Parts: sequence; structure tokens; C-alpha cells
Amino acid sequence: MSMIAPGTVAFDMIGTCFNLNKPKQRLVELGLPTYALQLWFAQTLRDAFALSHAGGYQPLNQMLEAELPRTLKLFNVEIDPERQAHVLSAFNELELETGALEAFQRLTEAGWRLVALTNGGIESTHNLLEKAGALPYFADSVAWRPKGAIVRSCDEIQITKPHQDVYQLLGQNASGEIWMIAAHAWDIAGAIRAGLKTAFITSSEGSYLSAYPQPDVMASGLIEAVNQILGK
Repeated sequence: MSMIAPGTVAFDMIGTCFNLNKPKQRLVELGLPTYALQLWFAQTLRDAFALSHAGGYQPLNQMLEAELPRTLKLFNVEIDPERQAHVLSAFNELELETGALEAFQRLTEAGWRLVALTNGGIESTHNLLEKAGALPYFADSVAWRPKGAIVRSCDEIQITKPHQDVYQLLGQNASGEIWMIAAHAWDIAGAIRAGLKTAFITSSEGSYLSAYPQPDVMASGLIEAVNQILGK
């Protein structure tokens, strides 16, 4: 594969760059099985998508809060509001996936621009990147966003990914060819429909969904995806 001219790479954040081990552990501490996190998060996304599709909207953190009692009830677990808040706060403490910083560094050193494109909030995503030491890789000289980071969120237009309008937000910050990297097949499918090049990370969902349009790159992790994009 030959080297291509530098462009723009948009990264999904939650579940792609940042893993969900912290909220998973807090559910396990309450006696829930390890798969309870996957159920909670999947139901949250499902109902956020449904509300958005129906013409309404709620931020992701509010959808997570609304879904948590239902998930707990499925496992016959009852906790007070304070302990629920403790579980929810884990989403403010997410940690980077292995190799994420190296992947960001390789792209920036090769002249690529990085953008965070998330269904989460702008400020919360900014804070996660800052705590992880990753914020400089997403720096922007046009500083209308918090502290100049290129973080674009569905909150801006109150429509969730994978609606095509969310991916169109990238046009305001992109240069050259635009790629989307995500560990969610639905996110990749939305990006493809919006005309982006795509890289699917298999670490979370495993295989890609055959009913969806196929990505340009399939990779086991962020570094492998970046290497394929860079042609290395």
C-alpha cells in the first residue's frame, strides 16, 4: 500500500478510543455479571437512536442515567441514588485503549489532522482527552470550542450518530481525505453513507455486520488501523 497525502481522521470516542472497563467494574461490584455493561450501553444507544429518529433528543449522559435503573432491575439489584451516581460517574473516568496515544502520535507526525466525533458531550470528551494526555493531538488554532480542541458532538445539532448530518460536522474542521475510525459497526455504516473513508476496529464487536456497507479497513486495534491508513 502506498503512502497517501495527509488528510483528516475522525475518531469515535466512547468504546473506540476510551474503553468501558471503569463502568463495567462498578456494575460488577454491585453483583451484576460482566455483560451487564454491554447490555446497559447497548440499550442506551438503542433508545437514544430511537428518540433522535422520532424527532426528539436527549444528551447521552441523560440517556445513560435513564437506562441504568432498568438495567439494574433486570438483575434484581436495587441501589440508592447516591450509588447510582457513583456508577454513572465512571463515564467521566474512562481510560484510553491500549495504543491510542501512539496511534494519535503517528498520525500527527505524518501531518494528519485529528478530530473527535462523539455522541457524548463536548466538555466531557474534552476532559477525558485532557486527563489522558491526548488533548494536544486534537488541538485546533480556531478556538471557538473549549480550549481549542477539535471535539464535535451530536449535541451541537441534537441528532445522534449515525445520522449523516453528524458526519457533515467534520467538513468545518477537515482538510484532505476524511477517515472515520470506530469500533461500532453502526458508526462505520453511517460514515460510509456520509461519504467518508472508514476503518473498523474489531476489538469490541468482533466481526463486522454483513448487512452494512463494508469499511475500507478492518483492524484489530487503533495502531493497526492507523498503519493501514498511512500505508505502512
